[in-house]
Amino acid sequence: MRSIWKWIIGAVAVLLVAAFAGSWYLSRHWKPLLYDKIREAVIRSTDSLYRITYDDLDFSLITGNASIKNLRLTPDSSVYARLQQQQLAPDNRYDIHVASLRIRRFHPRRMLASQQLHIDDIIIDTPAIRVINEYHAYNDTVATERDSRTLYQRISGMLRAVGVQSLQLNNINFRFTKKTDTTLSEMALQHVNLTARDILIDSLSQFDTARFYHTRAIDVDIPGFRWETADSLYFVRFDRLKVATGDKRVVLTGLQYAPAVDRAEFYRRKKAAAEMTTIAFPTIRLENIDLYRFVRNQKIYAGSLHIDSGVVDILKDLRHPRITTNKIGKSPHQLLLKMQQPLKIDSVLLRDVAIRYSEVSAKYGKTGEISFDRTSGVLYNVTNDTLALIQNKSLTARFTSYLMDTGKLDVVFDFDMLDKRGAYTYKGTLGPMDGRSLNSIITPLLNAQITSANIRGVSFVMQADDYRSRGSLRFDYRNMRLNLLTPPGTEGKNSMRVASFLATSFVINDSNPDANDVYHTGTINYRRPETYSFFKTLWKSLLEGVKQCAGISKEREQRLMSTAEEVKEIKEKTGGFFRRIFKKRESRDSER
Repeated sequence: MRSIWKWIIGAVAVLLVAAFAGSWYLSRHWKPLLYDKIREAVIRSTDSLYRITYDDLDFSLITGNASIKNLRLTPDSSVYARLQQQQLAPDNRYDIHVASLRIRRFHPRRMLASQQLHIDDIIIDTPAIRVINEYHAYNDTVATERDSRTLYQRISGMLRAVGVQSLQLNNINFRFTKKTDTTLSEMALQHVNLTARDILIDSLSQFDTARFYHTRAIDVDIPGFRWETADSLYFVRFDRLKVATGDKRVVLTGLQYAPAVDRAEFYRRKKAAAEMTTIAFPTIRLENIDLYRFVRNQKIYAGSLHIDSGVVDILKDLRHPRITTNKIGKSPHQLLLKMQQPLKIDSVLLRDVAIRYSEVSAKYGKTGEISFDRTSGVLYNVTNDTLALIQNKSLTARFTSYLMDTGKLDVVFDFDMLDKRGAYTYKGTLGPMDGRSLNSIITPLLNAQITSANIRGVSFVMQADDYRSRGSLRFDYRNMRLNLLTPPGTEGKNSMRVASFLATSFVINDSNPDANDVYHTGTINYRRPETYSFFKTLWKSLLEGVKQCAGISKEREQRLMSTAEEVKEIKEKTGGFFRRIFKKRESRDSER
């Protein structure tokens, strides 16, 4: 019995040695064959544009595992130049270097026997990927003749099917270079992770619309990124970017656009009363995005964009010289049309965004602030695509916000995207609020104070373009009282009380309807100065209607905005008048 077991053990040992020896022998002799097959596959599938090289390839027929060292996929510059002359060159070129690539359960015999290559897992660690983008207009035309074969058709002469269950790229270093006739710009990303699942290239998968470039799903995870503007005044950063092709979703978290320097340094460099802007959105989500279109030509086409909470903070210091550039043709919808980034989003949804505007007074040196809190809304047909605008030329925006976190404000905008004069309409309503809430912007900038104002509601309907705003406004309020404050560094509280009394009694109507039960409606016909921005034009146009409802004529407004010297004159005249009266009374009392 012992001798039988010795023979059995010996036979098994001989078989194992023979198997390993055979595997070693076949591996050594198959390496050149596989190298030639791989090179041929890359050349044929890319029309000779790419070449593939590597230092060493090890695999085992028994385990079905393989590894490759120093794999390099590089474009052939001479072939690319020839394709450019033939107007067949793609917009994107790829230069890829991988120090180590591991393949699990790879079976070359099956590839040679049945022309099918199936792999369980491919793991690529720390690859360096460079994408060179060079736009060619002929790629957008359907008349261009080019090789229209699918990827399967290109490899079908050598392989009937290629399948990979999982492809992992860990810690990718990515660089995107964009070339134009005059400029060269680059963007770099590090520590990116990518996972592709269920890759299949065969006669049926090429027509499977549920797949993205032959994959069932690709997940991309990009960690934190920071980029500074050319002038180093601003930076852009985000915490994480995730792309899921299976869900057609892109999620960006921790987005921030903010000054890279403090306020003093910002205005020292700007040397002008420029707007200092901070934008922070915790989460931005793109749904139903067309990733094919984005990969091919960097066009962003999506079903919806969601912005969930956030802050938009704008500060302007008027103690510095004002910027007097021409703002005609620079309204938001016109800037959208001029964007170089092609864009088409069916709807943009905002939820709970806080918008603040602050201004430092040139005269008083104080900071006034107005806020639009809990802003939510929807923008429809946000696009600069000419073909899409021919079908629907309107960009519609509906917003609900709370002015100074109290008065509910509902506004609807309708922009004519194809009108050469930038035509648009807007209408809205403001609900009841205490007018004293507006003192945070009125007092620092105008050195005045609303002591009481029961605002019952505001409504307006407007038509506007680059040059003029027309419309009507209704302003219902009760018991408005205004207090003009003493200018800093001066005396004369009594005179300001007199001026406040005169302003409230004779300059503005304390209610609408007024004391005579006459209701005042604002009829607006406002000509826009070329240096006024879109939002300043909105404010100035509506202010015209508000002043008419308050009964403030140009003459009355001049009295309301009188200087300190005029207030002093009022004091002297009224003070002399009262002194004469009291002196007469005192002389009469003494005679008695």
